[in-house]
Amino acid sequence: MDYARPSTLLLTAGALAGITLGACRDPEPDLTERVCVLVKAPITVSDGVMGHKPKIQRTGSGALVVVYGDSPDGAGMAYDLKADEERPARDIYVKTCKPDAMKTCDELAHWSPATNISNSATLSSIQTAWQGGDPVGARMPFAGDIDKPNIKTSGPVLVVTWTSKYCPDGDLAMEGIQPPTQRALRYIERDDRVLPFSCAWVAASVDNGSTWGPARQLSTGERDAKQDASAGTYDSTMKLLTAAITWQEDPQGLQLGEGDGPGDGASGATVNGGTDVWYSSVSFTVSTPAQNSLPWTAAQRVTDNWEGLYGISGQVNPFYDGEGQSISEDLLEKGRAGAARPNVGMVGKTVILAYEETKGSEGLDSGKFVRYHAFPANTPPADEASRAGCIISDPLKNARRVRFLSQGPAEVGPGNIHLAIFWKEGIDDKGGPSDIVIRRGIGGLQPANMVPTLDPACATSVYDEAILLQSARAENLSSNSASTDGQNLGDDTELNDRENALAHRGVLRGDQLWVGYNYTPDLVQLWAQLDNYNFWIRKYDAAGGAWLLPENITKIEDKGINVREPRIIGTPKGTDACATDPTQCQDPDIVYLAWGTQVNQVGPFDDPAADLGIFITASNDGGATFGEPTRLSLVKGVYYEDDDFAFESQINTRPDGTRFYAVWNRGNSETGVTAAEYVSGDLELVEGNTCLPPEDLQSE
Repeated sequence: MDYARPSTLLLTAGALAGITLGACRDPEPDLTERVCVLVKAPITVSDGVMGHKPKIQRTGSGALVVVYGDSPDGAGMAYDLKADEERPARDIYVKTCKPDAMKTCDELAHWSPATNISNSATLSSIQTAWQGGDPVGARMPFAGDIDKPNIKTSGPVLVVTWTSKYCPDGDLAMEGIQPPTQRALRYIERDDRVLPFSCAWVAASVDNGSTWGPARQLSTGERDAKQDASAGTYDSTMKLLTAAITWQEDPQGLQLGEGDGPGDGASGATVNGGTDVWYSSVSFTVSTPAQNSLPWTAAQRVTDNWEGLYGISGQVNPFYDGEGQSISEDLLEKGRAGAARPNVGMVGKTVILAYEETKGSEGLDSGKFVRYHAFPANTPPADEASRAGCIISDPLKNARRVRFLSQGPAEVGPGNIHLAIFWKEGIDDKGGPSDIVIRRGIGGLQPANMVPTLDPACATSVYDEAILLQSARAENLSSNSASTDGQNLGDDTELNDRENALAHRGVLRGDQLWVGYNYTPDLVQLWAQLDNYNFWIRKYDAAGGAWLLPENITKIEDKGINVREPRIIGTPKGTDACATDPTQCQDPDIVYLAWGTQVNQVGPFDDPAADLGIFITASNDGGATFGEPTRLSLVKGVYYEDDDFAFESQINTRPDGTRFYAVWNRGNSETGVTAAEYVSGDLELVEGNTCLPPEDLQSE
């Protein structure tokens, strides 16, 4: 596709390279002081040419920890199902930097050497005909490629999880490494390639990322693992870590999807019956010297989709073992419903878990429910009655992509908001129009605490019972965002079936609750490039007990550009050093907003849209006002005749919110090289009518 240049740049100042840019809070010319986001020059933190999906954490000690994928020397070859390409396998790397009087972390030399914590890209646990051909005669080693890393911090403890094609241990209950039991699936749609299933892994550091324990395999690859996540809490007095990990396992392998939604496919959203969410946890007292090998519990199912049955009738794509021998369909786990895209959180020692699940309606209904659990970390659901999960979505609609925000009793304000849980909902299936709807947990985390209220019988796995549930309708945040008068929270999602909302994010700090989403008022006009996606925010007024009107924050007028992968970032809790160091005291009124940009496609079924650049802005008044955006990445993408582009930012801040840290992926459309980039910046009060230095204004 040829991309025309826009008539004007999205941000004239953002087109300048190699300078410090600012975001101004209020454009009124008579102000003499304003809040600005000042961004440093970015650096590349990855060492290879395949830097992938970076994440960043800031520990309580102030240490910065960046984790990313990259391909090491000597890596074996693998096939990437999502990207549909053969490439060297990736491992997971970690780099750390702690800012001090000698280090700003804005130079690569300030960062530690990379530590490989997965160490699987040069290894193989299975041979398959992954390049196509005879399932036995064309077998070759499939390298231990990793999916994206995911990381969570609890005090000084960092937990990194991932899924991998390296699954050497076939029986995790026995001592030592037992022969692999990993399976593989032939994808007729991909030139008859036979691709191995993935298994779940974890590695941890209990000393702020300085040292890391060995990676631990959590599943065997008998089912295909995907969508891993973790959560945890840390008692600084007792030095006690409580943490949990979840992931999904599909007995019939990762599905390609149907290409109807905005994603790239092969994401784990489309699943087979019998796909369950699995769980492992740990309760561990951190000692000195550091003990990084945490005693994770054996994995167990926490959903009830496998019904104890085997046998898949009419299976087209056959299954194989590591010897290239067919696996009988009678050995495949079977169920009616399948769980996908689980999210996990923890408040104290209570785990909260939410996921989307096919309805198990035997073909009568193709949509999904959103289900929710809240249980003690050390006693996950162990029987069918407790594994069902409460249906919190409208059972007659299609619900997906559930997210939540939570806080403990010591953090809530007078509004007593413990939980905000929100998702996409509408009649249509994948890619169809939807709204963002929400429930709030008032006074606790259990389904009984949710407002609007839920049917007490919401925890059922019987389809005929589920569709008769009488829960109150969730609050509709996005309905008619461009024209609402505020009296729309009770709108049916189909009241306006041309608008669409997605990419929902939020922040919860005491009584301050913001929920944002990408929104377009008309999908047809979007596809005709007569409209685009911008990011809108609604703020909850706890004192008044009402949602304020939605506000368009990004305000991109060029209809050829969409907002992509937005991030709302609130400040973290203050640390024990707050008494002597004000930068360690939380300022809940500061919130950052970052987002990527992407070419607006002519139609919904074109090739993936080209990524452009990343922007950032901030508010220091509780979201009442946001500044004009500043460019976070220097690269801008093909729309601006730049071969380099940036996407998928991750942001962290200091407790006082006046300093932030960000990473993202940088790619090159010509060479295919990708890198993990890092930048820091500051939120400052600046005198004058602009955040740009005078010399930068003159260069315009």
